Order: sequence, then structure tokens, then C-alpha cells
Amino acid sequence: MKKSIITFGVGLLAVWSLTACSTQQAYNAGQAWRQNQCNALTNMDDRRRCMNEAGQPHDSYQKSVDDINKK
Repeated sequence: MKKSIITFGVGLLAVWSLTACSTQQAYNAGQAWRQNQCNALTNMDDRRRCMNEAGQPHDSYQKSVDDINKK
């Protein structure tokens, strides 16, 4: 009985912590990781293209997602 209460509490805490992070915060974290990956590219053209894509603001990204979802 006590073990199931602890498991439930841990699960609830995990769900709560996931929802505490906004989509914009998650997007920004992903973009920072992506820019880091871009810096590892040796070809300057590839790196520049990668950084341009990785530098897309969240607003533009969200608009693209919304446009795709409307289709």
C-alpha cells in the first residue's frame, strides 16, 4: 500500500514537472543543442545553413507548425 502511494507521488511529480516547462522553453533548449551541433560542421556553407535554420525564432516555428496542422 505504501509503495503504491510513493509510486503515485513520483509519477504525479514527473507529470507536473513536464508540464511546468513551456513549449517555448523546450524549443529554446532544442535550438541551443542544435546550434551546438552546427558548430561541429566543418563546411562553412553547411554550418551557415544549419545556423540559419537553428536560429529560427519560436514565433516563426510555431506559425509553421500551425500552418502544417491546418492542412
